[in-house]
Amino acid sequence: MLGAVQSWLLADSTLLGLPVAFVLGALVGLEREWCRNAAGLRTCVLVTTAAAAFADLMTTQVHPNNLGAGFGAIATGVGFLGAGTIMQNGASVRGLSTAATLWCLAAIGATAGAGETVAAVWLTLLVLAVNIVLKPVARLVRRIRPPRSAEDSLLEG
Repeated sequence: MLGAVQSWLLADSTLLGLPVAFVLGALVGLEREWCRNAAGLRTCVLVTTAAAAFADLMTTQVHPNNLGAGFGAIATGVGFLGAGTIMQNGASVRGLSTAATLWCLAAIGATAGAGETVAAVWLTLLVLAVNIVLKPVARLVRRIRPPRSAEDSLLEG
């Protein structure tokens, strides 16, 4: 009985890919929620799980010659979702990290949905490292960097 259940679970990539995408999206979403960032827990899980479902459909139902178009469609679709999170207020731009995180979440989900679980876990760890470890590093760099010169402003237009 246990052998039959195990072979059934391993035979259908959807049964593994979707829960993996759900859990990995939840890990990133918890960090986003904890830091009170846009695109919190539910959004992160929805993006990873949907990307995993699309990737699973492509890898199981689409001819291998056409997979690039399907994965490109995932990236493009989530790109539009991320574009909606970007706001410009004068010279200040907000939401780029949220948009980039959503794009990475789609990659995590697509990777999990394609059955590349180890790669999806590694990508999730890298996204968490960027959002947790590099945030204080970026703040430190902004605090200690030299001020802009008048020449820098002229060169930027």
